[in-house]
Amino acid sequence: MKLILFYILIILFSFKVCGHGTIIITNVEHSNGYIDIKIYTNEKSFLKEELATEIIRKKASKGETIIPISKLHKGIIAVVVYHDEDNNRKLKTGFFWRPKEGFAFSNSYIPKGPPKFEKAAIELVHGEPVIIKLNY
Repeated sequence: MKLILFYILIILFSFKVCGHGTIIITNVEHSNGYIDIKIYTNEKSFLKEELATEIIRKKASKGETIIPISKLHKGIIAVVVYHDEDNNRKLKTGFFWRPKEGFAFSNSYIPKGPPKFEKAAIELVHGEPVIIKLNY
């Protein structure tokens, strides 16, 4: 019996260690469109979509949208999120590039000029969700 319990604990522990991270997007105004997320791991790749470590697109859910991360488990990351309300795969902007759709950066960063990796950078800790609040 002890041996069976031991194996069960090992299996449960291995799922915990190999589990994936989660990003929770809060303040989603409505369920129209998609939530687009781009995750960057260094300053050199930041905001260059083709160099993003992970790109995730998920149907928006009013209130909060939960996004599983599959490629990363820990380390320094910067997350860029926007609510693609019109499903055109671009962040709609207006005068002076002011966003017309919900957007956010990790670390609750709201840039006053060109966004910077180090201001959006956070530490992804295994097993702890990253919570990001959209701004509209």
